[in-house]
Amino acid sequence: MKSVLGALAQVAITSLVVGAPVLAHAGDFEGRLVACPSNGTSIGDVRSCGKIWKLKSGKAELKADGRLEVEVRGLVLDDPTTGAFNGTPDGVDGVAAAVICSTTTGARVVAQTEVATLGKSGDAKVRAKVSLPDGCIAPVVVLRERYEGNIGGWLAATGM
Repeated sequence: MKSVLGALAQVAITSLVVGAPVLAHAGDFEGRLVACPSNGTSIGDVRSCGKIWKLKSGKAELKADGRLEVEVRGLVLDDPTTGAFNGTPDGVDGVAAAVICSTTTGARVVAQTEVATLGKSGDAKVRAKVSLPDGCIAPVVVLRERYEGNIGGWLAATGM
């Protein structure tokens, strides 16, 4: 019992000091999405995107009951090396929203939605209900690409 109370105290102190959101089925989380800069930054166990992306606007909202809403507008390549495909999603036809939480064993995906269509102008909406573990610390919502039928790296994320 003592170690559990100590761990909870540490989480509370960390949250107050760094402002990290803690979800233990007690509150909501909302964040603005930022596009992947293709600098190799993995988030938890999700690898970075392969090219530079830009985002006109995007936000994610995660309710304590597991309702997840993510909306992006203008999520397209911003990478001159892609030639004629720059400014488009270039074959990325869908996105899956994943929730990454810090745990005692590190940050990892704890929930992921089905794929939502990413339109040719880079617009997508994800609405789903996910199941989160108790004590989800510092949640990050990432949009993962679907390219050639496979789920890959993140294209946009909160908390960056």
